[in-house]
Amino acid sequence: MYITRSTLLLLMFSYLLFLISVDWVSQTDGAWYRPFIIGLLIILIAAFCHREQNSDDL
Repeated sequence: MYITRSTLLLLMFSYLLFLISVDWVSQTDGAWYRPFIIGLLIILIAAFCHREQNSDDL
């Protein structure tokens, strides 16, 4: 099974961000939008990686 570069990078960044941000997101005195910032970062990284692919590769 072939995994595209954008999917592999998305999985890698998702895992790394999860490990780094678990304590930061779960703080009760934090802002309500903290989990959404991490989700937005993951989406932006995946979109950037997908943008670099040639249309013939799809």
